[in-house]
Amino acid sequence: MSFDDTKRQRLASLLTEHSVKTGTFTLASGQTSDIYCDVKKTALLAEGAYLCGLGLYSLARQVSEDATGCGGLTLGADPLVTAMAIASHLEEQREYGAIIVRKETKDHGTQRAMEVPNTLSPGDRIVAVDDTVTTGGSTMKAIEALREAGYTVEHAVCVVDRGQGGQEKLAAAGVTLHALYSLDELRPE
Repeated sequence: MSFDDTKRQRLASLLTEHSVKTGTFTLASGQTSDIYCDVKKTALLAEGAYLCGLGLYSLARQVSEDATGCGGLTLGADPLVTAMAIASHLEEQREYGAIIVRKETKDHGTQRAMEVPNTLSPGDRIVAVDDTVTTGGSTMKAIEALREAGYTVEHAVCVVDRGQGGQEKLAAAGVTLHALYSLDELRPE
């Protein structure tokens, strides 16, 4: 994989510039914090999407080489799983499916709980994806939905781990969390 130190440092710079904010924030977990990291602000930039996808795909391949795809809860994971699928094609000409897990099942049409490419099937090994992990609640929702649909999930990757219990929560469910960065690595000086 080609997510080398130069690319890692460049992504950290983009995240610090576009995604990390200081102030007073209420997080999805309900906790308050003096720092907030909105990874989407970076993942929706062309260079940011490329580097997030390449970094997360490289990490996912390191920790779960036999996984055939990735999946995460909408909206935070949407640009990331797409970028990972693109990275798989560019780096290895490999089909690595991207799953978008809905927060609620569609109440019309096919009434699906997730969007899944035809290349993936229940029983496949999937890596869960999230943008930022705090307590792990959003990541667990995605993992539970993926498992309920029949996929095997043992690893999760994220761009930023805030280090506030998410790793432990996922471990209790048999999932190992791997992050590109800790929040402290991105904290403005």
